[in-house]
Amino acid sequence: MARFLTNAQVNECVSLEDILPAIEGMMGNHGDGEAANLSRRRIATPGGYLAVMGGAIMHDGVFGVKTFTNTRNGYSFQVSLYDADSGELLLYTQANRLGLLRTGATTAVAVKHLANDNAATVGIIGTGNQAGDQLRAVSMVRPVREVRAFSRNAENRQAFATRMTDDLGVPVIAADTNEGAVAGCDVVIAIASAQTPVVQGEWLSPGATVIGAGPTLLRYREVDDETLARADRRFVDSLEQAPLECGDISAAVDLGLVHWSQFHELRHVVAGTLPGRESDDEIVYCKLMGTGLADVAAAKVVWERAEQLGTGTVMDW
Repeated sequence: MARFLTNAQVNECVSLEDILPAIEGMMGNHGDGEAANLSRRRIATPGGYLAVMGGAIMHDGVFGVKTFTNTRNGYSFQVSLYDADSGELLLYTQANRLGLLRTGATTAVAVKHLANDNAATVGIIGTGNQAGDQLRAVSMVRPVREVRAFSRNAENRQAFATRMTDDLGVPVIAADTNEGAVAGCDVVIAIASAQTPVVQGEWLSPGATVIGAGPTLLRYREVDDETLARADRRFVDSLEQAPLECGDISAAVDLGLVHWSQFHELRHVVAGTLPGRESDDEIVYCKLMGTGLADVAAAKVVWERAEQLGTGTVMDW
């Protein structure tokens, strides 16, 4: 029997508190070789594109795929989850909300394993749909005392700052510039859709952790060359996807400023086989593109909770 869920029903079933440990557990198991990721692939048409990605979590006995489209009508996401032994469809769900939770949780896992333990100030570039869950998730793993937020629209960033101050219970300040949001912060998150860098390396303080969590197309760049050159440690969530999706890294590689061999996958830090940092003064950079494996891990949690609650529509499929 397969269970079918809408975005609203996903939101009823799970929260960041449920998804974050699932993503961290998946990364640890992936680092130990107990999971496999199917990298994102896109098919373009004149009107948009279709993307497919997926993964298998051997210890949980599930695999699945995420498909999504991007057209003039926006994005539409779906995840299918299967029993890895029988091949039975367990869950088919809309995944717009699930993707926001997965993305926020992945950033929190990166911050937990890469940032200094006392990291308390967060700068975020971008105040769109994904930004709120980024801050909520990071606040779950670090003692955040202040947030500075910047986006191009002054009205939007002020409204975001007011809303998130109430939500987090800490001051969220609308910065006048992106430099004002970044300079001096312990953690910097780029979640803006921009084709030119929004983070400059010269703004970073020793010990900063920079998370690129925004666009995954080569024509987009979140950080400048100096950010990558200054970083003492560099991570991605998928080395297979990165050359196809990370415009900032690819540009720096082409210039000879960094080399792909200097990048490692975050999963190995979570599994304990690589250090996230070795001193408080190191600058650490991590690009998170989002993996199909993370979507499968999140979908497994949704399916289990929906089964418990009896949420959704069940069909003999």
